[in-house]
Amino acid sequence: MVAAASSSGATDALDLIRTSIRNAANQSDPLASIQLFDDQSTPVTSILQASTLRIGDVSLGKTATTRLARSRDELAARLSSGNPPHPDTEPSFFYDCEAVILALQARDERPGAYLAQAATAKVASFPTLDRAAILDYLLGKRDDWAGVLKLSDLSAAASVATGTSTLASASAQAPITADAQGIKRPYKVNAQDVEYVKRVKAQYEVVLRTRNDALRGNIAGLTGGAAVSRVAGSKVADFESFRRAFSAKVEAARRLAGKGAPPGSAQQAARSGVSASGQVRKQRAQDPIVVLSSSPTSLLNMFNIKQFLEEGIFVPPEEARQRARGVADLVVSITSRGGTATQGGSTGVGIGRRILVVDSAEAVTRLGGSSASAPGADPWSRVIAVFTTGQAWQFKTYRWSEPRELFKNVMGVYVRWHNDPQNPNIRDWNVVEVQVDRTKRHTDKQAVSHFWRQLESWTQRRKPHLIA
Repeated sequence: MVAAASSSGATDALDLIRTSIRNAANQSDPLASIQLFDDQSTPVTSILQASTLRIGDVSLGKTATTRLARSRDELAARLSSGNPPHPDTEPSFFYDCEAVILALQARDERPGAYLAQAATAKVASFPTLDRAAILDYLLGKRDDWAGVLKLSDLSAAASVATGTSTLASASAQAPITADAQGIKRPYKVNAQDVEYVKRVKAQYEVVLRTRNDALRGNIAGLTGGAAVSRVAGSKVADFESFRRAFSAKVEAARRLAGKGAPPGSAQQAARSGVSASGQVRKQRAQDPIVVLSSSPTSLLNMFNIKQFLEEGIFVPPEEARQRARGVADLVVSITSRGGTATQGGSTGVGIGRRILVVDSAEAVTRLGGSSASAPGADPWSRVIAVFTTGQAWQFKTYRWSEPRELFKNVMGVYVRWHNDPQNPNIRDWNVVEVQVDRTKRHTDKQAVSHFWRQLESWTQRRKPHLIA
């Protein structure tokens, strides 16, 4: 008998999986007591090939929803608000059996390999930072996990869902009255009120004169406002004579353009095009470079860096990787914000040109070896920032492998969760710290603005030649 694809029935999918692992005879293979079958009831070894799984006498579809939430923070927020989610009504809020079994089968894989496997199979994956703790909970090494909906909360969620459906059905069956339809009586205008408003506007209303008012002249005749006449103090501007005077010149220019360009213009355009393309290549060769950390624990990678720096929106790296199906660009082009507060623009870096983002020293070398670069030019002279997670192995292939020497030549950036402790390795490094909140996305723009201000100041002091 196949159990229902939820966690609310008599057999709870999550409890069945944990119990079978805890009672497994072979502790080296905790999944030995979980049998996998395909559509033809043939035993298989991979959950990706299976359609059902059998635990003891209970069979479950691999799409059966568990009580393991995809985000422990969102689950805590829903519980605190008194609106707990239910696996039956919100299955996308929880992991299904396929995602849980796949994570258990790939428990010994590295995070990158596991994420790639899950993305290829289009299966939800555990967050990299929480993966070890969730696996410990599933394997019985810990008794609880904040991302699991408790059975008591599950009962409360079921009652809330039942109450909501009952209220909706009652509302649908309730008779619709005239008041409920929102029918209003027609409004009758009071002539005395209209005259009073006109007198008040004519005597006391003050209309500010803008640049458009100065160009168009007095619009009192068009609107009927006496106050407008006093403020503008001029007649309506008429540009008809100006149009007549220049219409002949405009027509002559159009006829000349229709007959073709004069001789020699093609060669001149070609020369200007060559010089313009050369100027573009020269500008590209001077584009600043930012290097990210390739560590799987890095909060910013090649998948989410563009949206974070350009739009001020932080997307978790695992979610951004899944959106891109695990394929990242070798080089990400970032459009830097133009202008500073002293220049009359918005807050942001005043470099005024695009920034190239890579995640390895080899990519920096390739940028220096492009045809647009000057022969013998050192691409590391264009590197203005290096993101780090506090691990020194990241710099082994860099031009400056010693962290203190590296951050004398580039600006160091250390990004961490706001409630995580600081990595002790960076205390002796000259780095700028950027804190990202786990749930408050409205604070992302503040963090991004802080980064742009620091990068602008550093670039103006240390590498002003990279500012357009």
